[in-house]
Amino acid sequence: MAMHAFPDLSRSRYALLRTFRRDGTPVDTPIWFALDRNALLFRTKVGPKTRRLTAHPHVELTACDYRGRIRPGATTFTGHAAVLSGADAEAGNRVLHQRYGWQWNTVPMIKVPGVTNVHQDLSWREKLRRSRQRTVWPDSVIVRVELD
Repeated sequence: MAMHAFPDLSRSRYALLRTFRRDGTPVDTPIWFALDRNALLFRTKVGPKTRRLTAHPHVELTACDYRGRIRPGATTFTGHAAVLSGADAEAGNRVLHQRYGWQWNTVPMIKVPGVTNVHQDLSWREKLRRSRQRTVWPDSVIVRVELD
């Protein structure tokens, strides 16, 4: 499927990612993403979300704003997530960097009101190093969601 098969997502800078705990409880998180053919790519810090994705790879995605508020009339898409590694992760990171430009490695490290930024407490030296880095951060992963 081409990107135009997912018009709600292709017109949005954010998607609400719904993952599921082992007991089936949904957990919603707004994410930055890029569409790559019939898949969606995003970066996340290694932690609870990656454990949920490993245990239960089925996810739902809906276009939203930066705070996770779903756009009126937006379609929810389903898919299966896989954590990428090696060259696949680096290729996915390049696709995401192309979409978001300088913001890709900068915004996750600054405080944005109403947004949880897991990297905001890094030292200034580490923030500067990461802002220039073109590879996947050591405490992060790239996830590919094959959309149904």
